[in-house]
Amino acid sequence: MKIILPVIENGFQKQVARSFHNTELACIYNCTNQTVEWVSTKDVGAKSGDLAEELRCIGIRAVISTQMPLMALGFFVESGLSVYRAASESIEENIRLFTANQLEPMTTTLASVSSACSGSCSACKTTCNS
Repeated sequence: MKIILPVIENGFQKQVARSFHNTELACIYNCTNQTVEWVSTKDVGAKSGDLAEELRCIGIRAVISTQMPLMALGFFVESGLSVYRAASESIEENIRLFTANQLEPMTTTLASVSSACSGSCSACKTTCNS
């Protein structure tokens, strides 16, 4: 089984991004052989045009993200993918918590709270600078 996380590069360090919306990189972790693969988000879903189907085809069964637009959460869940809320910006910590079954599932309530800020940053009135 594999999991995918949105990633941003902060200087020389990679960390979990708020969402997949404005990031160019993703981390795919293979739970079976404990390997990490870095992929361009542009390449994920580009082959078939069906993101959920492509994720399933490459063995991804779970998504970990700090925020998730409500519609995206519904899309992933209806497609059979599990979605979890990232506990921190640390990729390694979130992978550890996932493998220990200690990450909080992303709920519609959590997604609704973050959906207020998950659209276009230019339309956002917050100061999060995501």
